[in-house]
Amino acid sequence: MTRSATVDPRPPDDARWRELLSCGGRAGRRIAGHDWAASPLGPLDSWPQSLRTALTICLHTPTPAAVWWGPELVLLPNDGYLALFDPAGRESPGRPGAAVWPDAVPALTEVLTAARVTCRHERDVDAGTGRRRLVCSSGPIVDALGRPGGVFTTVTDAPAADVPAQRAGDRRRALRQAEGLARLAGALSAAGNRAAVTEVVTTVTPALVGAAEVRVAVATAGALDLTVTGGDGPSRLAVADDEPLARVVREETPVPLPDGVCLPLRDGGGAVLGALEVRWSGPVADEEARRTLLDAVAGLCSQALRRAELTGSARAMAEFAARLSVTRSTAEAIEVILDAAPTALGAALPGLAMRDEGRRLRLWHGELPTGLVATFDDLTIDDPRPIARALRTGERIILRNRAEFAARHPGLPDPAGEYGMVTTVVLPLLDASRRPIAALGFGWPRERPLHDDDLALLDTIADLCEQTLERVRLAAAEHNLVTRLAGRLRASDTVGSPGLELATRYQPAMSGLHLGGDWYDLVDLDEGRLAVVVGDVVGHQVEAAADMAQLRTVVNTLIRSGVPLAEVFPRLTGLLGVGFLGTCLAMVVDPVAGVAQVARVGHPHPVLLRPGQPPETVWTGHSLPLGLVRDPVPVTTVAFGPGDLLVAYTDGLVERRDQAYEAGVAALHEVLVPVRDQPVEVIADTILSKLSGSDDDQALVVIRHAG
Repeated sequence: MTRSATVDPRPPDDARWRELLSCGGRAGRRIAGHDWAASPLGPLDSWPQSLRTALTICLHTPTPAAVWWGPELVLLPNDGYLALFDPAGRESPGRPGAAVWPDAVPALTEVLTAARVTCRHERDVDAGTGRRRLVCSSGPIVDALGRPGGVFTTVTDAPAADVPAQRAGDRRRALRQAEGLARLAGALSAAGNRAAVTEVVTTVTPALVGAAEVRVAVATAGALDLTVTGGDGPSRLAVADDEPLARVVREETPVPLPDGVCLPLRDGGGAVLGALEVRWSGPVADEEARRTLLDAVAGLCSQALRRAELTGSARAMAEFAARLSVTRSTAEAIEVILDAAPTALGAALPGLAMRDEGRRLRLWHGELPTGLVATFDDLTIDDPRPIARALRTGERIILRNRAEFAARHPGLPDPAGEYGMVTTVVLPLLDASRRPIAALGFGWPRERPLHDDDLALLDTIADLCEQTLERVRLAAAEHNLVTRLAGRLRASDTVGSPGLELATRYQPAMSGLHLGGDWYDLVDLDEGRLAVVVGDVVGHQVEAAADMAQLRTVVNTLIRSGVPLAEVFPRLTGLLGVGFLGTCLAMVVDPVAGVAQVARVGHPHPVLLRPGQPPETVWTGHSLPLGLVRDPVPVTTVAFGPGDLLVAYTDGLVERRDQAYEAGVAALHEVLVPVRDQPVEVIADTILSKLSGSDDDQALVVIRHAG
C-alpha cells in the first residue's frame, strides 16, 4: 500500500510560474518559449526558487536589468536591457556571460562566489543619436541555503556634464538604489532565521527607500496571529485585526496608505508569508520608480523569509529525529510524535489512532479538548471520518478548508472544524510491509497552502514515525524473547525458609538480543539457612550467557557441598581457570540465628534496611574480580533480625552513562525508603520501574526477615 495525496484544485506552481514569465514582455515570452533542456540551466520546470523569484522581479522591472545565473553566468535579460544591448533581437536567450560580455565576467564571478558583495561597470552603447555611457550595478542572488546562485544587474545612465542637474541627480539616485539593493541582498543572505531577516529589513530599508518607518509582519503558516517587527519593537497582531499589515495578509493584496503603502510578501507559489509596511514622513506621489524599488525590496524580503522558514523547518526536523531515536517503547514514541511532529509543522490538536481490540480504534492525543476527544470514543476501523479512513486505506488525506470536508463527507459532523481547525491533514503510518498501522492527524486554525516542499516534509515526518514505531515494536519483541530465555537459564526451584520473604527479578538490556551475563541463584541449606548468589559476567552475547550458566552451576555446587564462603571463589578459579571476567556476591542468610554472612568479589555492596532506620550499605573487605581470585575472600557478618530487608543487585541497576556510580546507589536508597514496608514483590517491581532505562541487564534479589 502506498501513500496517496488529495488532488489540488489550484493550478500547479509550474503553470503559474510560466504565466508570470510570459507576462514579462518580449523577453519573458522568449524565455518561456525557449527550449532549455540542453542548456546549463536545464529544463525550465527544474529551475530553483531563487532563480524564479529573481527573474520575475527582473522581467517586471521597468528599469533595464538582467539576471546572470550559474557558473556559466547565463544571461536572462528584461526588455529594457534588450533595448539597450540587443535592440534588433538577434541574440537567442541563454548565452553565457563569456560570449555576451567577456570583460565583465571576472567581476561578476567574484560576486557569484561571494569574493565581493557588489560590482560596478560602465559600458558605452550606440543610441542612434550618439554614444551613451551606462552604469551596470550588480549584486548576488542567494539560494534557499544562503549561497549565491546568480547575479542581479541593473542599468542606469552615467551622469554627464551636459545633462540637466535634475536628470543627473535622478541617475545618481537610481545608482545608489541599485547599490542599496545589492547591500540589502547581501545582508539578507547572512540572516539565519526570521528574526534576523526582519531585523535587516527594518534597519536597512528605510535609508534605501527614504522612508520614516518600516515594519514587517511575519505570518506563520496556518496561524491566527502575526509577529510584527519595527516601530516600538516586536509585537503580536491578530490576522483578523483591521490594521493594514493584517489586512494585507488576510486579503493577499496591497493596501495603499495616506503616507505609505503595505505590500504582501509571497513565496514562489504565491502564498503570503507576511507583509511589508513602508511609511514616509508625509504624503508621497505614486511614482513608478518608487513602486519598482519597493517591489524589489519585497521580493528580496520574501525570498529571505522563505529561506529562513526552510532552515527552521530543517532544524525542527533534526530535533524531531533526534528525540525519536532515543525512544525505547511504543508509548515513548507516541508521546514524542504527538509533541514534536506538530511543532515541526506549526500545527495544532494532534491525535494518533491505532487499532485496539476487534475493529475498535484507540486514540492517543496531546491535550485535545475534552469535547473533541469524546467524539472519537466510538471510533472503529469502518468509520468514514478521515483518521479512520487513513488507517483503513493508507491514504494521505489533506482538507484545505472545511468546505472541502463538507464536499467529501456530506452530512458528516465536522468536530475539527467546530474546534477551530481550517486546514487538516491525516498521515497514514505504514509498517515494513507497507500496511497501515496508525494514522496521525493535526490541523491549522487558518487555511494553509501546502506546496510540494510542504508535502515532502509531511512524507519525511511520516517516514520518521514509521521507522520509530517499527523499531520499538521489534525491540519489544526481542526484549520479551530475551526475558523468556533468561528466565529459563536463571530460574531456581522454589526455595527459602518459612522465616524469609523473597522476590527475584531479571531484566535484560533494552537494546537488541542481548542475552547477558547477569544472574541470581537461591540455594537451600540446612537448618533453615538460605544462600543467595548474584553475579555478572562481562559481555552481552551468547558467550557471556554460556559463561554465566557454567559459573552459576559451579558456585551452586560448591555452596551445596558445604564449602565456606571465604573459599568458594578461589575454588572456582582453581576449577575453571581465568578464561572469564566478572563480579559476584554470595550471602548466607540465617533467619534463626538472625545473621547474614556476605562475601563479595568486585560486586556492588548489598543494601540493608532496618525498621525505622535509613538504608545502609553493607561494606565488605576488598577482593579481586571474579576469575582472578586465588586467596580466601573476606567474609562480613551482619545482624539480620525480624523486619530487616536485604537487597542484592548487579551494577546495571545503578550505573548510567550520564551520572556517577554513587549517584545511582543513592537513587536506589531513595527508592527503597517509601516502599520499605510493602510486600517484597512490590518492592522489587518498584525498584525496576523507578530505576529503568539502563543499557545493561539487571538482576535483583530482595529478602525480608519475616520473624
